Amino acid sequence: MTTTVLPISKLFQACEPNESISPVDPRYVDFDKARGDSPAPSHARSLRRADPAKPEIKLLAGHRGIGKSSELLRLKKLLEDPATPENPYAPFKVIFFDVNDSLDVNDLDFPDLLVLIAGEVQRQLKEAGIPGFTETTAYFQRVWDDLVKTLGSNVELKGADVEVPFGKLAVEFKNRPTARNLLREAVEKNNTSILAAVNDLLVQANVVLRKDGHFSGLVLLVDGLDKIPLRSLEEGKSNTHVRLFCSRGEQLASLKAHTVYTVPISLIYSPRGAELAQTFGAHQIPMPMICLRGKNKSEPIPTTPGMEKMWEMLERRCTVAGLNIKDVFDRPETGHYLCQMTGGHPRHLMMFMQAAINNVDKLPIRQADAQKAVNNYANSLLREIPDDFWPLLRHFEAPQTYIPKDEKHQQMLFYLHVFEYMNGEPWYEVNPVIRDLHKFKQHG
Repeated sequence: MTTTVLPISKLFQACEPNESISPVDPRYVDFDKARGDSPAPSHARSLRRADPAKPEIKLLAGHRGIGKSSELLRLKKLLEDPATPENPYAPFKVIFFDVNDSLDVNDLDFPDLLVLIAGEVQRQLKEAGIPGFTETTAYFQRVWDDLVKTLGSNVELKGADVEVPFGKLAVEFKNRPTARNLLREAVEKNNTSILAAVNDLLVQANVVLRKDGHFSGLVLLVDGLDKIPLRSLEEGKSNTHVRLFCSRGEQLASLKAHTVYTVPISLIYSPRGAELAQTFGAHQIPMPMICLRGKNKSEPIPTTPGMEKMWEMLERRCTVAGLNIKDVFDRPETGHYLCQMTGGHPRHLMMFMQAAINNVDKLPIRQADAQKAVNNYANSLLREIPDDFWPLLRHFEAPQTYIPKDEKHQQMLFYLHVFEYMNGEPWYEVNPVIRDLHKFKQHG
């Protein structure tokens, strides 16, 4: 029996907010014109021009849900594209993975990440079947044997499970939270040799890939690290992001292949954020929010590049669902309202769309349905924002060119209470949904 999927269900599915969109997906929208600057093209140029013997390590920062994963997929495609007269460089072999697929990001530390990198490098190089390359060196095997001895009875690995051993161990990190600290201790004792073994593989793979000139080398794209929760540890200790990217930054920057890591925007505004430039070799410019209006305008204007792109995003999702956008909303102003209330945040637009769709039995979506969808998010913000944040948030009712570097303001950026925009220089504004809340207004 064939099940017919209704157009409204197709639209709901096309608006999945947590799905990263690649440039070949019909739903993909190029937001470069609206952002003012997007990192994928410049990163691609930099990686192509860099000396393979001196790997480039880059960070991709920005608000959660702004499209960093899609930008990494775009970078992957740019790097894998064959040479052309406009781009005379040979393609790269790209190893791409999302830590969320394999690790518990709610409790993640450097040993977990090191094991995952080791496992993904070996697994994806093995699957690539690179001629003349062996994905397991004697050194790599020796390091694994030493680690197994250190682990003792904490992890039991047999037969096919050890074909890509570090990948198996990454699964143990995720599935055995009670043994996680024991596993981390074992990895910490061997972390220098594990990193050296990974680099041994990367160097050999790079040599083989570049030997016949068909490839420019190897690039690692590590996604999902921006989603690690921002948590403070005990008094006097660093938060999770600082501990991973600053305290262990030298090790993250020591991989012997071009590498791009996603990082949370709050880290750029950490008091220790300046260390990133020293460790990773470049000043970090966060991927900006999509600007829906001019910096000095009092209200969003639907004809700005940002609004046009957000509307295009809606149109493409409607087209994929086999619908005309004119039939999805009772009037264009309803769709524009949803776009405006996102503040230029693509994932929020998809979240609002799914919530609005669930408010109706059939299309079109009316203004009241759209407002109810936004109100659901507003109520969640009321519950989550700490009381002492409200007076601070009032400072961002109008555009501000400066945001303090303390932990409270880091949290405001990380949890999307304040948005960063770019128009030659950065500026900061409160999330437009917060601006309409009574609790926000009463602190004026």
